Amino acid sequence: MSIVAYKVPLLKMELEQRDGQWSVKAHYYESWAREQGLEIGDIVLAIGKKPIASMPLVPYDETIRGANELTIKKHDGTIIKIAVLHVDLPAQFYLHVLFPIIYFVLSLVAALYLYKKQQDIESVKWLSGFILTVALTYLSSVASSKGDFIGTIINSGGIFLVPLILLQFLKGYYNYLHIKWPFIQHIERFYVLPIMGAVLGGVEILYPYTKSVIVIILLATSFLLFSFPLSILLYSYYKERTVQLRLLILSVILPFSPFLLLFVLPEVLWQRPILQAEYSILFVLLIPFCFMFLRVTERLFDIHYYITRTNYYLMATAILTVWLYIGLYFLLEKESSWEIVFFLFISILLFFYIKEKADVKYRNILFTPKGNTIRQLSRAINQMSEAYKVEELLAILKQEAIKHLEIENIEIVAFDEKERKMPVCYTIESEQIQQLQVGEVIKLSNEYVALIHQEPHIKRLLLIEHRNVIRLKDEELLWLKLLLKYTESTIESLKKIEELLQELRNVQQTAEQEPVWLKKLVWLKVEQEKYYVAQELHDTVLQNLTHLTREMSLLLENDAAISVQGLYQQMQNNVQDLRSYCETLKPPVLDKLGLTVALSQLAQQVSNKANFKLSTTFERVYLQNEQLPLVIYRIVQELLNNALKHSEAEKVTLSLQEVDEGFELIYEDDGIGCTLEQMLQTDSLGIRGIRERVEAFNGKCRIVTNINEGVFIHIIIEGHEEDD
Repeated sequence: MSIVAYKVPLLKMELEQRDGQWSVKAHYYESWAREQGLEIGDIVLAIGKKPIASMPLVPYDETIRGANELTIKKHDGTIIKIAVLHVDLPAQFYLHVLFPIIYFVLSLVAALYLYKKQQDIESVKWLSGFILTVALTYLSSVASSKGDFIGTIINSGGIFLVPLILLQFLKGYYNYLHIKWPFIQHIERFYVLPIMGAVLGGVEILYPYTKSVIVIILLATSFLLFSFPLSILLYSYYKERTVQLRLLILSVILPFSPFLLLFVLPEVLWQRPILQAEYSILFVLLIPFCFMFLRVTERLFDIHYYITRTNYYLMATAILTVWLYIGLYFLLEKESSWEIVFFLFISILLFFYIKEKADVKYRNILFTPKGNTIRQLSRAINQMSEAYKVEELLAILKQEAIKHLEIENIEIVAFDEKERKMPVCYTIESEQIQQLQVGEVIKLSNEYVALIHQEPHIKRLLLIEHRNVIRLKDEELLWLKLLLKYTESTIESLKKIEELLQELRNVQQTAEQEPVWLKKLVWLKVEQEKYYVAQELHDTVLQNLTHLTREMSLLLENDAAISVQGLYQQMQNNVQDLRSYCETLKPPVLDKLGLTVALSQLAQQVSNKANFKLSTTFERVYLQNEQLPLVIYRIVQELLNNALKHSEAEKVTLSLQEVDEGFELIYEDDGIGCTLEQMLQTDSLGIRGIRERVEAFNGKCRIVTNINEGVFIHIIIEGHEEDD
């Protein structure tokens, strides 16, 4: 395709037939025509070595697409030959030769780089194919415009293949982001369309009289195919509002919109494009760059950061420029000058950049495109607050740094001050470590180094490898320093907690008297449970008994006709309620018949009351810890009570199965759901109690919920407990 593009320069000279001869009707490159002495009305005798009368495509296209030489008959009968050279047509050389070749090379580099870096992710393979297909289709469009048979076939099939591969990538990428794929599930069924497009391209070359119809069919179909991925992106972003989808929109909709809206659509509707294809297609040059910065975590700079900041400054600068220009226009006796506009625009733009540096230095105010930095820091701190051990805390710190900084090569190492040795892969010296302060971040030749925590002989270091290809921005450094400060104070708190737990272990091992604070804590928890039980009995059984007492009083006084049968039924209900409360406080069937039977009976009771369909799977589990069956029963009891009271679900599923020395419990409903924050803050839902039970046995509880999307809860507890 590159050889074809270079071999014959593109002219796009329009012709018209007069008295059986083809004369020049309009020039695409008017300045070139003037330099060559080529005028409107001149008769074209031959294109290259071929007489124009022998070319079958001319009567149907009436355009000279490409030529190395033209034989022209002037008005006075003079015959001249005009050599068509790239050097005389620099615009067409850039647009039709240089830019397509450069774009293909850049796309090939981008595709290979993405494939090499993240080849284990299926969506990246489709992304690489998408980038290369766009590049090849772009390159073949030049050959197609010159009537090349192979170029036309590749271009005709490619404009159908590009949106289909884009759909495949989006589907895989949505799965990677855990976003629901909204439409077309079996995209492979549409792969017959590129074959049909290639066939139509061949028909267009073999039968020139079909060209006008086939071009409209190809462009209209490609417009419809492109509308699918673009509409999916807009719909998904309307639903999800994630940063990844926003970047996808910028990476796909922005490059293709000029080509689709300014060339394809006007060409289909009116056969007259607003912007010629060679100009509108230039925007696809953004695709490889956008997707590289979308997927690559090791980067020289964050393109989204700079684009967002520049957009912000340009908008503010434009507003201030208009305001100042209007003022100066009237102040300078209405003397308009573009030099004034340019001067004001540049001055204000530089002012914003200077102000940014001043804000960073003197006010600790930073521009960030990643949203509210304080909110992100708060989210990271909330994650770290769930850690109960120093190792867990450091693991969360590492994951949060990888996620926020978008860098994979981050490690946490311990430096022994006595041995003064570091792993050989790092360049930091022991003297540099000695000078580090807690929370300080320094940049070395190959890595950033930060001191997390210092003990008498051990220093914990955070190492971020950069190898001169990654530069942390000011806002990233500030975020990291604040998080390190919190980590250091949290480690101190965790160490005190570990000391407290060790004290409890010693009490347990030596059978000494429990500490006063522990007795007080247990007593308060017992009193709290008594309060809950008393409140529940007061609101139900006691109210019913009070009503029965009044009814019996009236019966004794014969002042009202009271149904003895009704009183008896109410007393039966109260007895049943009391029995239910007693079973709730201590389920006897759990001890007598075992966990599986107890859960089945509990599920049956709930199913009789519920408006939803309850599906349960309770496998027999073998647990070494004698307390776990009661824990499982209480958790299931609380989950089903929540489903009855709050879920408004149509279907609830609950499964219990055995895992390695423990159990796994999965709950799911299709009810109204809520946000996770609301669920954890609402005491009535009992989720906090469930999490406390799970965490007390070193288990894990994962909750996924959102408004109108139901609730999913995954609980796993291993049967063996640690000493604490």
